[in-house]
Amino acid sequence: MTTLSGPQQAQLEKAVTGTIYFVELRFRDSTEYLCSSNINITWGGHEWVGLGTIGSISPIEESEGVESKSLTFTLNVAQASILALAVGDVEQYRGRPAKMYFCPLNESFQLVGTPQLCWRGIMDVMAVSIEGQEGAIQLKCETSAYGLKKAPGLRLNAAQQKAKHPTDTGFDLLTDLIANPVVWTSKKFLRSIN
Repeated sequence: MTTLSGPQQAQLEKAVTGTIYFVELRFRDSTEYLCSSNINITWGGHEWVGLGTIGSISPIEESEGVESKSLTFTLNVAQASILALAVGDVEQYRGRPAKMYFCPLNESFQLVGTPQLCWRGIMDVMAVSIEGQEGAIQLKCETSAYGLKKAPGLRLNAAQQKAKHPTDTGFDLLTDLIANPVVWTSKKFLRSIN
């Protein structure tokens, strides 16, 4: 949940107010700083590239449960640096952090206070689509709850254990123990036969 400052809350309570979103995408080799403005904006020590109408963000959906809701960032194919990432190696973006900040604007289109973090997740899938003369790059990002679905099982085998700890032989006989169960007698049974 985002906590807004007093001036930000007052600005949002007005009948008409502008807003701006800042998107930070941490790729493997670089970090892209983008914003929904028509011009570049300097904030937080970075210059945020204004994409204006050539970029869009899907609506943020909230739920009462722990289910994962994705967020999709869409850019025009004209962004050559992003296009190169989209058709390149998935290791460049998959599983890497993405953040989105929100800030209201005053009547002079200046930031009111410091932008607040309103969404955080990881980049998942990037797709390029072309319709007629126009094309779009869509970057689907997931929240941290999405990772819970992909959690590895709790079972461990000898090969996995040796990869982490090469000298550990504790799991070497595990397969044999599972394949050939042995019935153990209780103390009570042993007493009864004596």
